[in-house]
Amino acid sequence: MKPIYWSPVNDIAVVLRGTWFYRDTMNPLPPTVANQVEAGYRELRPHTETWSDELRCAIDVGPLGEEKVSHPLWPNDRQRSDDDLAADEPVISTDPFCSAHCFRGEAAAQGSIAPEPGVQSAEQPSRSFASYHVIYKDASNAFLLKPSLKPSAYYGRRPVAKIMRGTTIGIPVVRGFDQDAWDRIQNKKHAENSAGTDGASSSSTGARIEICPACKAQADRGQVTDLILVCHGIGQKFAERVESFHFTHAINAFRREVNMELSNPALNGSLREAQNGIMVLPVNWRHTLTLENGGPAQDGEDEVARGLDRFGLKDIEPKTIPAVRSMISDIMFDIPFYMSHHKGQMIEALVKEANRVYRLWCRNNPGFHDNGRVHLIGHSLGSAMAVDILSRQPNRVPSLDLSLPSPRADVFEFDTVNLFLVGSPAGFFMLLERGMLVPRRGRSKPEAEPSDVDDQDVTSEAGSFGCMAVDNVYNILAREDPIAYLLNGTIDPVYAASLKTAYVPSTATSLLKYVGDTMRSIIPGTAPAPAADATRGEAPKPSMARLPSQLELEVHDFSREEIAERKAYLLNDNGQVDFFLRSGGGPLEIQYLNMLSAHSSYWLSRDFIRMLCVEVGRKPGRNNTIPAMRAQKATKRLVATTG
Repeated sequence: MKPIYWSPVNDIAVVLRGTWFYRDTMNPLPPTVANQVEAGYRELRPHTETWSDELRCAIDVGPLGEEKVSHPLWPNDRQRSDDDLAADEPVISTDPFCSAHCFRGEAAAQGSIAPEPGVQSAEQPSRSFASYHVIYKDASNAFLLKPSLKPSAYYGRRPVAKIMRGTTIGIPVVRGFDQDAWDRIQNKKHAENSAGTDGASSSSTGARIEICPACKAQADRGQVTDLILVCHGIGQKFAERVESFHFTHAINAFRREVNMELSNPALNGSLREAQNGIMVLPVNWRHTLTLENGGPAQDGEDEVARGLDRFGLKDIEPKTIPAVRSMISDIMFDIPFYMSHHKGQMIEALVKEANRVYRLWCRNNPGFHDNGRVHLIGHSLGSAMAVDILSRQPNRVPSLDLSLPSPRADVFEFDTVNLFLVGSPAGFFMLLERGMLVPRRGRSKPEAEPSDVDDQDVTSEAGSFGCMAVDNVYNILAREDPIAYLLNGTIDPVYAASLKTAYVPSTATSLLKYVGDTMRSIIPGTAPAPAADATRGEAPKPSMARLPSQLELEVHDFSREEIAERKAYLLNDNGQVDFFLRSGGGPLEIQYLNMLSAHSSYWLSRDFIRMLCVEVGRKPGRNNTIPAMRAQKATKRLVATTG
């Protein structure tokens, strides 16, 4: 069993089919051991009355008789000739095909992660319970006995008699899975884990545990309302050689943290009622490309001539310091590749992979295309590519056609609600492309003024770099990240300069405290009253400050400021797009050391994870934003002059 939304990276699970199970835990025996027990079961036929008679006779005879009904788990090949081996019944295979085809699915089977399922390993697997014997009690119960417990006339051991009296000897196993026994075991474990709790909670334990976790997960499947696709940046070519650098590992851990954060009671008041879970999936676009061979042939160029005349990266790379050169070419060269004629090929790879993942998700979650919401996270170079794609994306996409043989390669087949840029150089690319962050004309969103959506002074058309088909844009920056650039200035530099530096709310301080403090600062009458004068019983009146004879007042272009503000609120409900992550601070913090890990640390940031859950899960619209995220104007001091 392997993941379907991304290429497996050591996350392949081998699937077992169990036939014999440990009685005390209901966990399956290893398939090879289970099939050996099954082979003895078929040979001795303990489900018949004849076997019951043999057991009674063996008990009457004594230890010597019990030795006759003790079956060796593994045959002793040294004591058998080749003719005996040929005459024996074939060993039951653990191959899934043989189990289903030859043994009608009655044998234990184990899947394989080998690339060719037909290829068998030359090495023989080690035998578990190598010297054990099996005592079959009846049609469904057996006991695995180590040599010191098996019947022996020499030592006078009689385990069969004890087993028939109900005593447990050795390792008890049962044939077939017993759901009732499994439920009892799980109930017992849950009761032990919850020991010491109050009576009310313990009384409801039984009702809660009756719901099978797998059944509950199956019932909840398909109810996820928000899908987040994460586009990686540079360095994934390097991950083909160094697995720990693989983007999928980071996103798998990030997904777990998002799910844990969604269960935090502190978020209950911030999420919309219809919100029912977030799924985070990686978009691994780089592994589908080979850019080191010189790229596609020119128009009219013969393939033979191309093969003779073209050269690749390996042809021009010196053999000196190979480890360093390999790391640089696998990590840093993605940027010059993107700025060359390979750009279209890289954009197409990202679009196709994102559409493939989205199609697969919609196929496994019917109705999501009509009712679900899709969000994008772009990291590093992936953020600049996402901006480029969304700048050409139409305002609304047509209905998804899953019957098409392959996904589209020009535009996303989904509508993007929120775009999160993390560690993004998109601002620098806008400088190179002479682009600006501008709202899309004709794209309406909740609580937006219709006049603003169609205003030519505020919006622009598709095709302009930075004019994206999204509802909200978030630019998340770590202060020490040397790759990240601001985006507020690409809306309007004067408007950006008038704003306070915005920070992602910290999880170190309660989110509710952030909301309360901000509400007290903006709602009249909620701020703490000043302390009264103890001697007179009334608050002192503020003294009237004498104004200077001349004031130098800043001249505002109110028309420009108004247009910039309208743009900002169409681009983000909070009125700004740049948000800094708070650094650790402290006297021992060194920015130049933090710089080394800042660009790849976003997936570990608790502040970013909570901010993502809130902004994705909240109700859309300007009035439903978190106060701590809203844009605030910086206060400016009046400069007095003397004449």
